[in-house]
Amino acid sequence: MPDLAALRPGDPATVGEYSLAGRLGEGGQGIVYLATGPGGTKAALKLLRADLAGDAEASERFVREVAMARRVAPFCTAQVVETGLFGGRPYIVSEYIDGPTLTDVVREQGPRSGTPLHRLAIGTVTALVAIHQAGIVHRDFKPSNVLLAPDGPRVIDFGIAKALDLSSTLTGAVIGTPAYMAPEQLTESGPGPKSDLFAWACTLLFAASGQAPFGQDSVPAVVNRILHAEPDTSCLADPALRALVTDCLAKDPARRPTSGEALMRLLGHVPAAAPVAPPGPGAPAPAAASGLLREGTAAAASGPYGFAPHNQGQGPGQVTRPARRGRTGWVVAGGVVGVLVLAAAATFAAVRLSGIPERGTSPTPSDAGVTTAPAPPTGRPLTLPGTSVKLEERDGDPIRLASYTVDSGKRLYVRKYATGQFAPDLRYFEYALDPATNMALGTDVDYSTDLYSTVSIVDHVSDRSRVVPLSPKPIFPTTPRWSPDGKYGLVTLYRGSDGDSAEYGFGIIDVAAGTGRAFEIDDAGAGEWRFFWDAGGRSVGTWTGGRMRFYDLNGKAVRTLSGVGTPVWVEGDDVSPSGTRFLAHCTSAGTALCARTTSGGGAQPIRIPVTSNRLIGWWDDDHLAVWRSRGAGYEAVVVDLSGRAGRVLATAPKKAEFDKMGFRFSRVSP
Repeated sequence: MPDLAALRPGDPATVGEYSLAGRLGEGGQGIVYLATGPGGTKAALKLLRADLAGDAEASERFVREVAMARRVAPFCTAQVVETGLFGGRPYIVSEYIDGPTLTDVVREQGPRSGTPLHRLAIGTVTALVAIHQAGIVHRDFKPSNVLLAPDGPRVIDFGIAKALDLSSTLTGAVIGTPAYMAPEQLTESGPGPKSDLFAWACTLLFAASGQAPFGQDSVPAVVNRILHAEPDTSCLADPALRALVTDCLAKDPARRPTSGEALMRLLGHVPAAAPVAPPGPGAPAPAAASGLLREGTAAAASGPYGFAPHNQGQGPGQVTRPARRGRTGWVVAGGVVGVLVLAAAATFAAVRLSGIPERGTSPTPSDAGVTTAPAPPTGRPLTLPGTSVKLEERDGDPIRLASYTVDSGKRLYVRKYATGQFAPDLRYFEYALDPATNMALGTDVDYSTDLYSTVSIVDHVSDRSRVVPLSPKPIFPTTPRWSPDGKYGLVTLYRGSDGDSAEYGFGIIDVAAGTGRAFEIDDAGAGEWRFFWDAGGRSVGTWTGGRMRFYDLNGKAVRTLSGVGTPVWVEGDDVSPSGTRFLAHCTSAGTALCARTTSGGGAQPIRIPVTSNRLIGWWDDDHLAVWRSRGAGYEAVVVDLSGRAGRVLATAPKKAEFDKMGFRFSRVSP
């Protein structure tokens, strides 16, 4: 069952004859609840925002329009059961589908390919045939409106876009999701059934590649590509499917096949190369017979659907993600909000092409100054998916890898609870685990609908999450860190502007309250080397002007340490487990590391003869985990405070690959 959140204050307990058990989701149109009907049947009840349907007359018009969706035959769709008004707000009751959206599956498992992709294509086109035969145009077909049920895909929310268009008080608005709109929806021509085929092709390309085919930057840029550019279809390995998708992406709707013709081609009833003339006005669709709909439904449902293992290897289908540590730009995700006004681009949910100043790029390790001890017995080797990096782990290790990113942050891999296996997770840029509570902080890819950057508090066991709004665009968070007691989260904030970024300050997440606060820090360079927790978790520190400065949890500077060396890139813990020491380069030459007291007293630092500008962090109070050169690549080793290496944690044979990776270890658990 999809994640079910508890009802919140202000949520109704009942709507009509339906009792509400919890929230299934919330979007630009309204809130979706899990409901139970009079006979005990589960249903999905969507209660729309009051402002979308306008006055009482417009609301009634909306209900009448959506009621037409009940005529859609039950082939690969979620049937509309009932519509009505609740306190003047329209609601829609539909068949409950126990399955995630296509968007969520691709984000969590990666792109589809082979048989699962072909079944997805057949099932979704079958749904469009049924919808079109009822005289309805979907007008907002997209990945988030496709649910992957155990018996095959189901298309939802058909008929709502037109109802909103007819009843909305948003005059001049264009209803839909731009990244999946056909050219005619962006002009005065208006949408028709073949507009859904264009959106279907875009959705198939998303499923196969993980990306919207016309990009995700500014709305004008996306619209311009839809009108004038041709998308890359190389992620589709099947020539017949690729040819069909290409035909459906024709700029002229007259050159696209109908949904019936597309289904016949997918089922092998029409040669892929055979031109099919569009039917004249009033002509029946080629797939009018219900037998073909049944055939499509059966073909989409045969075998386990959507959740079976599939090919996630490298190649054209590889998902690319915004770079995290390069210069910063801003892109717009069209598939997040269901009702969008093109004239007001600010209503789109934005996705950060995240990054921070180039000094924050992953430094290149060195092997100078590290003395190697005899190699210990081999641990359990694990090759990290999507890379050539091998991890060596043993029972009793004080830290373990919880997540990592590849290709400059374009893809995040998270270690799943219990299985210990890594899987791609496209919901977040970064993922920091607190093993003591099995909670994680994820910096969200998407902005909220009101254009706030958000951080998710994730239950690592159940994968349920709470989204915490933090800072308005263009300020975005990076490098989440847990306080020592696990009560708070810390993120470093940057401001994006014109393809660049600058330090802004830090943000504090109150985990129990589910709230976030952002603090602007005026000290020059504050945050360039990230903020980190002090030993007691009562303040946060960063490097600024060659000094280490600390701020309380209200953003006020509380103390400054001078003469404490120069910063070094630490991926994990800057402060030792006991809270007594922190790490820095002894001098700007970077030829040795110094472990200094966190109290800032006059005690002499421990000088560690290790030349490395990229550290994993503290292994325990008496050892560090550092990266050093090894052959054509690198290796991670544990060194004691005299610089002597005791064992190898990981090997990264390819320098270019390693330089674009980031690693987040946690103090045990995974």
